[in-house]
Amino acid sequence: MSVIIEVLLTVGKELFGVFTKAGEKRSARTLRIADYFSDLGRTIEETSESLKHGQYPSGQCQRLLVHAEQMVETIGDAVPNASQYADKVKQVWQIEQLHAELSMLSDDERRARLRMLDEAAGYFHAIAAHLKVKS
Repeated sequence: MSVIIEVLLTVGKELFGVFTKAGEKRSARTLRIADYFSDLGRTIEETSESLKHGQYPSGQCQRLLVHAEQMVETIGDAVPNASQYADKVKQVWQIEQLHAELSMLSDDERRARLRMLDEAAGYFHAIAAHLKVKS
């Protein structure tokens, strides 16, 4: 399994658990956090879409790095260990490398990895949706 995909999926799942269990008071701040996660999910989703079409996901590395750099400031007051999640995303911010990694796999393996990448994006979108419903 690709380390990049595995890390993004793990972070998405864990943060989904944190936010769906949180009993915090919702506010405009919560909506800003929801927008942040929605954009993070969109970045991963757009990367996956490019890769599905065999296209190089140009610019997505920088977008993912910016998300990682903004994570603590954006969610730090809602997630005590936000810096750990930010560090994990910073470790895999070079998401464009997936283009080369996936080109060496069989079609079945490539589709399976891209489904996992879509699942990671789905977790971030789910966090955003949950926060918007609860605010």
